[in-house]
Amino acid sequence: MQIAWKKELEIGNEMIDTQHRMLVLLLKKLDLAITNRMGEKVVMGILLEIKKFTEFHFLSEENLMSELRYPGLADHERIHSELLGQLNVFIAKINRKQETPEDILPQIVTWVANHVVSEDLKIAEYVKNSTYRPIAEDSYGLYLRHYE
Repeated sequence: MQIAWKKELEIGNEMIDTQHRMLVLLLKKLDLAITNRMGEKVVMGILLEIKKFTEFHFLSEENLMSELRYPGLADHERIHSELLGQLNVFIAKINRKQETPEDILPQIVTWVANHVVSEDLKIAEYVKNSTYRPIAEDSYGLYLRHYE
């Protein structure tokens, strides 16, 4: 399966964009584990890693939206909750042998890409026109470049 970061998925916030890239990397890791038949324990471990990272990432996004006084925060939080619920259903179906990881991976990739394109890019547009700025807006990028 073709899983790769695309520049057009960036929202313009280095912290969130870095987290999105990390999420894509974890999806690629899952794909490789499935393709290389690494076994159920490894695949489930990566799915748990994806779930935990997604929870962290959603909290980061929600904190950013709060800092920016983003008017769609409540709706975005609801969408995040629904997506986490879907991810839990995917994992439960694999645990119950109702679905295979191969069946679930394209669905996870699709919902991540769709969420970034349909919802997160709205945050990017808001940031461009907002007078409110994120806490430490410049610090994160400086930190990342310090270690390049």
